Amino acid sequence: MTFQQYPPQGGYPAPGAYPPPGMGRQPSGATGIIAGILAVLGGLWFLAGVVSHVIELSQYVISFLVIGAVLDLVSAALLLGGGILLLVRKRAGRVLTVIGAAGAIGFVALTFLLRAIGSHFHFSYGGVMLHFGFGWLLFVVLIPAIATLVLALIPPTGRWLAAKNTGTQPPNFGYPQQPGYPPAAGAQQQGQPPGQW
Repeated sequence: MTFQQYPPQGGYPAPGAYPPPGMGRQPSGATGIIAGILAVLGGLWFLAGVVSHVIELSQYVISFLVIGAVLDLVSAALLLGGGILLLVRKRAGRVLTVIGAAGAIGFVALTFLLRAIGSHFHFSYGGVMLHFGFGWLLFVVLIPAIATLVLALIPPTGRWLAAKNTGTQPPNFGYPQQPGYPPAAGAQQQGQPPGQW
């Protein structure tokens, strides 16, 4: 006589080991973290630009330095605030990062446009044009701003922000809450004993 072999007990995964159907795993935060780091670095760059403009303004006051200092301060505030909030997974950080990076791209484009049309109105942006010249603006400001903007806008960053773990309790997966077991017969109870089970 042959006996049917059954799998040994414990061969199945514990309940809750697999997510329920339709529920995926936690999204990776690589894009959001990189966008946050780039935003903080960009904010620090523009903060250095503000310091550079203030030093130049202490020696002589020229209108393009004042405009540059104000634009650098706005960019630094948006990117630093947005980057820090993005790194702590706040949705407002994504919005501030996008606005700051788009503003940086817009200010660089305006600088190129003013130079291309030969306008007499100029301004210094990012402290770059004062010390390094016009060409460095493209590499030091524009390329990192575009990378920051793209990384902040792509869907994985939004999914990572939306999936922020708000609770510390494991998911219930739709099962009803189970009541606790009654204490063992010989266990010492604190407080009043239960009336009826």
